[in-house]
Amino acid sequence: MLAQGVHIPELPLRRSGIPSSLAHLPASIPAALHARARDSSNDFLVGPDFRLSFGEADEQSLELAGRLLALGVGKGTRLGLLFPNRPSWVVAWLAAARIGALTVPLSTFSPGAELTHAIRHADVHGLLLTASFGDVDLSMRLEQALPGLDRSDPELELECSPFLRWAHVNDASPRWSARLHRSVRRAVVLDAQREVCPADALALISTSGATAAPKAVIHTHGSLVRHAALLGERSGLTSQDRIYSPLPFFWVGGMTMVVLTALTSGAAAVVQERFEPGEALDLVERERVTQVACWPNAARAMADHPSFPERDLSTVRGGSLLKALPPELRPSVGDFVSTPLGMTETGGPHTSTDDPHLPPPEPRPGTFGRPIPGMEHRVVDPETGVEIARSDEGELLVRGAFLMSELYKQERHDTFTPDGWYATGDFGSFDCDGFLRFGGRMTAMIKSGGSNIAPAEVEAVLREIPGVRDAYVFGVPAGDRGDDVAAVIVQEDDASVEIIELESSARERLSSYKVPRHFRLLVEGDLPIMSTGKVDLSALRALFG
Repeated sequence: MLAQGVHIPELPLRRSGIPSSLAHLPASIPAALHARARDSSNDFLVGPDFRLSFGEADEQSLELAGRLLALGVGKGTRLGLLFPNRPSWVVAWLAAARIGALTVPLSTFSPGAELTHAIRHADVHGLLLTASFGDVDLSMRLEQALPGLDRSDPELELECSPFLRWAHVNDASPRWSARLHRSVRRAVVLDAQREVCPADALALISTSGATAAPKAVIHTHGSLVRHAALLGERSGLTSQDRIYSPLPFFWVGGMTMVVLTALTSGAAAVVQERFEPGEALDLVERERVTQVACWPNAARAMADHPSFPERDLSTVRGGSLLKALPPELRPSVGDFVSTPLGMTETGGPHTSTDDPHLPPPEPRPGTFGRPIPGMEHRVVDPETGVEIARSDEGELLVRGAFLMSELYKQERHDTFTPDGWYATGDFGSFDCDGFLRFGGRMTAMIKSGGSNIAPAEVEAVLREIPGVRDAYVFGVPAGDRGDDVAAVIVQEDDASVEIIELESSARERLSSYKVPRHFRLLVEGDLPIMSTGKVDLSALRALFG
């Protein structure tokens, strides 16, 4: 106990790991929602057939948060979300986040087997979903993923997912769908919201890793909300802006660079459930979009659409649809525009130009911008882990404000170095002005249409198909799409495997973007072997020209 009259000097608050330049940014979902109160009537989310204002998102998510609290959802509850890019996704995500639940966005691309793994690995306790979108029946897909669900009552006890206690379908009532309780009092929801802080876990996001099992990345409110706010600030986004993007919300790109960037900047997010170039151009033109954020192959499809020359896209001032930019903002070197380098583990980009929506003043082909504020980089020898000169190519390590808090179910010492660095698995170096040159993946990760695909995951699925002895999967160049997934199949002796059967079987087990576009069939005697006894992967790649 301190003696009376003793003077305790006031010490400056130390913001460990957070530069002072980031201290003004909102750092939680409740803080971001509060900041948007002045824009309550402005559009938050716009699509072909829907429109949601910031005020509507706030009120609807507050109501749903109260019903979730009544159901027992609270701090740390793992809540799965299975929706397309619609207001229902945003409202459900905000509702869970504003009361501190750990949200687990699930991919609408995932077939039953992938959903089974994602739900079980994340130890999901409750699940919110929509019955269907387009011609996709998500309720039936969930029943395929969870054996016994179709025969269950609403109080779930499923061996395949032992922690899952309930699932609620928004717009249908299968026998297993739980009824949401009446909301607790508004004052209770607001008090619960006041206990949510930047250190709380916000989202568990699955991403393909270097092994067959995808990784599950956990980000806090502080890492994702600050990151999105910084990206919007560096792009000069305001409530007058409108961002078109087809990026799925359940991946880190859509969550951070679309939903959260809109929420923290006041800009409207103009979105699609599924990318279709004609509809995308309709939206960009109708909604007077100012920024376009999409993958290069989507931008090319829009620019190549027959109606593109007649479109009025005069409001577009930045982004990846280069042909819509005013002449003075277009790249001076071909179609070059500096692309940020990012990953799920860093919540999106960890490098960028000063304004990622505009070409740099001096084009630097082959570079990926400089480290964004709050992030540090180190270049090390991949064999020894010893730091080398940044100008020499080595493995990139990252550390900083936007790095994930953990890989779920992995111990910290298996994920980070003792001083907090994370090995990205990327080769790279920095030029004399600090611009990153990306040297490729240390692993054989395939980047196709903006998606990461682990070859080992696809190989494991292909080996389960009858008649397949072995499988070798890698990427082959595919222009703007990046890489296509290609597979060499070694058939069992006396087996007769048809490519159409391989495609069909793979599609039942994998998301569509992971299914190989190209196959080659071999018998074991034709497999190229090097003098070391290993399979000659270069020779296998050569089979695809």
